[in-house]
Amino acid sequence: MKTLFSAFLLCLTLAFTAQAQSSADKEYQAAMTKMLEVSNSLDAMKQMAPQIVAMVKQQAPDAPQAFWDDMEKTMNTMYDEIIKAIIPIYQKYLTLQDIQGIVAFYESPVGKKLAASNTKIAMETMPIAQQIAMQTMQKLMENAKAKGYIK
Repeated sequence: MKTLFSAFLLCLTLAFTAQAQSSADKEYQAAMTKMLEVSNSLDAMKQMAPQIVAMVKQQAPDAPQAFWDDMEKTMNTMYDEIIKAIIPIYQKYLTLQDIQGIVAFYESPVGKKLAASNTKIAMETMPIAQQIAMQTMQKLMENAKAKGYIK
């Protein structure tokens, strides 16, 4: 009887732990979604869909508009999947309280300014970073050739 009662208590404890974990996961996911929204990161992710559709249109220019509409709709549903998939990565490094603090920052005036500026800053810095990366690779290749590593 004691064994049966102990097993029952163990099952009950596991059920409550699983429910608490599920609730914590949902809270973390909601906080992550909020963080991605207020930081404009979600908008940046959503800019991928039209770009991908445009690339595929070049490969299949004769496909009907309904195909493209369905493709874009399908791609727009992937954002929740992306958020769910990246949560474990964020959980390794940031607590729920950290995420909530980041949300509070992005809801502040300076955080809103940063979020509004991030895309413009990234667009202006990308060509600079690409140029420096190309110059660095060229130097590395020249060095490898000079040492005889590359013919």
